[in-house]
Amino acid sequence: MTARYLASNEKSDNTFIRLIGLIICIGAAASVAVVILFMLKMGFTITSGYILLFVLVDIALVALAFYLFLSHKVNRNNVLRFGSFALVGLMLFINLFMSSYLSATDDFLGGSFGTTLSGGVVEYSIVAQRTAGIQLSAKTEVRAGIQSTDTNKSDAETETQKLTAASFQEFSDMSSMIGATEDNDVDIAVVQNTMLDAFAEYFPDSYNNLDVLATFKAGTDATQSQVADTKVDISKPFSIYVSGLDVEGDINQPGRSDSNMLILVDPSRYKMMLISTPRDYYVQLHGTTGIPDKLTHAGMYGIDMCQSTMEDIYGIKIDYHIQINFTTISTFVQSMGGILVDNPQTFTLWGQTYKQGTIWLNGDQALLFSRARKSLAEGDIDRGKNQQLVIEGMINRMTSPNIVVKYKELINNMSGTFVSNIPPNVITQLFSRQISLGGKWDIQKMNATGTNAQRPTYSMGAQLLDVVIPDEQSVYDISMAIDNFMNGR
Repeated sequence: MTARYLASNEKSDNTFIRLIGLIICIGAAASVAVVILFMLKMGFTITSGYILLFVLVDIALVALAFYLFLSHKVNRNNVLRFGSFALVGLMLFINLFMSSYLSATDDFLGGSFGTTLSGGVVEYSIVAQRTAGIQLSAKTEVRAGIQSTDTNKSDAETETQKLTAASFQEFSDMSSMIGATEDNDVDIAVVQNTMLDAFAEYFPDSYNNLDVLATFKAGTDATQSQVADTKVDISKPFSIYVSGLDVEGDINQPGRSDSNMLILVDPSRYKMMLISTPRDYYVQLHGTTGIPDKLTHAGMYGIDMCQSTMEDIYGIKIDYHIQINFTTISTFVQSMGGILVDNPQTFTLWGQTYKQGTIWLNGDQALLFSRARKSLAEGDIDRGKNQQLVIEGMINRMTSPNIVVKYKELINNMSGTFVSNIPPNVITQLFSRQISLGGKWDIQKMNATGTNAQRPTYSMGAQLLDVVIPDEQSVYDISMAIDNFMNGR
């Protein structure tokens, strides 16, 4: 009687254990399916390399757990029973972990890549000569200057007229408009803060004579339009233009393009080429006539102007662009836990000394390192080289295995700090190729050169600014190098 009762209890116990095990197995199998579907949706290649190995091992181990529970083997050995539960529990945990990473990645890619930026609310200032003693009111009639090239001109005029009774006169550049306030041809100037910041740097004496009478915002909220997520052959070379604006915070706020870098990528040969162009390169901004301008000023007119001007310089067609600013660099590097760079020369900037040799940079240090110019032997040329070193350091850090522990923090912090029209499937295909095939990237570098000079500019008018006159041979050599790289030579 007692033996029969114990046998019955043991049978019930085994049935219950097997049932619980099968339920967990079904959960693990579902998690395998979720991971595979996520990978396929995002464009990962799961038919080769380590990703295929992971998928096959994942399926095999879950299948083994099913077999152990269905075949009653877990009833015969407590060690096997414990091992079976441990196995299926581990696979369920790994797959849920992978699903959460893939979901976060998918959200990040969808929000930051494959979009074009248009519009945007722009900050303005109304300025006047300090000695003029002008006070704005609804009844005060003033003669106002505004730039003819201002894309938000109509909205800016409307906002100004809410503050004062203004009649407007258009000017082709910032300097002539401020000069008109000095000559009493107009009473006030309505100017984008980005332009005003540039004017303050170039002409501090004139700027110090100005009073800011009011500030306002004009324009429409920036919109990010999704670009077509077309199938891209990731084995072929492609080009990316990186525009680094000299502002912090909101990526929708315009600024001067402090960094202008072309990144050429050839995944099949594991080659990259970084090409830097000095911010002060004296070039014709795309679509303009007359006086050339500093390349950095293209950023004040938007990412399309920047990219088109770069295409004009080198006679090429650029595939994609990324727009970043100061916040992007510091956040990116800090979220990765820092980067290593091989600094070619010792220099000091704002109390921070960067020694020659291999140095470790945190986010703020990487930003300052990439902005240094006057403390470097070749000024703007060396700044471009430093920016290449920072980009190279980030690439090396991103392709190292230990970045996994920083991954979620990285993508969470990076959301909203940049905008790019690179389709998300290009990123996922490149990422999956790197995981599957591995390989160390060969990163080459080139820098456009030129001669320092002073010239008038399209944006700031007749007053002379420091510029770099392009070296035609340097531009030609880079153009040929781009052509060779993009054609696999």
